[in-house]
Amino acid sequence: MTSAMTRRLGLLLGCCIVFLCGCGPSSSGAHAEETSRNVHSPGGDAFITARVKTAFIFNRHLNAFRINVDTDDGRVTLAGVVPTHIQKDLAGAIARSTRGVKDVDNRLQVTNGKIDEPDETERTFSQAVADATTTASVKLDLAFASGVKASEINVSTRWGTVTLRGSVGTKAERGLAVKIAEDAAGVKEVVDEIQVRG
Repeated sequence: MTSAMTRRLGLLLGCCIVFLCGCGPSSSGAHAEETSRNVHSPGGDAFITARVKTAFIFNRHLNAFRINVDTDDGRVTLAGVVPTHIQKDLAGAIARSTRGVKDVDNRLQVTNGKIDEPDETERTFSQAVADATTTASVKLDLAFASGVKASEINVSTRWGTVTLRGSVGTKAERGLAVKIAEDAAGVKEVVDEIQVRG
């Protein structure tokens, strides 16, 4: 778990720097007043947006790639789709608790069905790199696991969702492969399309 978190932290180092920027205590009242003004300036709004997004990325129950965050004068608007009302409420609570946020307009849509993947053209370079890194993490974890024949399982990742395909000898092997993928760094969801032979 420690090594998985280390890989994830390395991938998101840039977000961490933004997230941690300005989080220390103020050394004086004048500094606090200046910080307050900066938080609600356009630059401050960008930092708030980055902090909220980073909090979503580090939350295992949310797929940050499907949640759009916009900040205007400290007021955060959330848009996008989530599978359940629980995740919608969770995203709102996280945003409200983020430093500098004055109010949250939670416009997340809840869908009980399969969420359609955004077009490939909408993926940013950083999202493509994150997905490739997640795929590599899952493949490595499968390769080093006993009880799973990694060469028979294909792994692909889009927007933090990992899809497993291929065929294995037993249901136990399929279940183990899914569990390994769920525990891998960067994984938000796992789609199990593995077939059991026989």
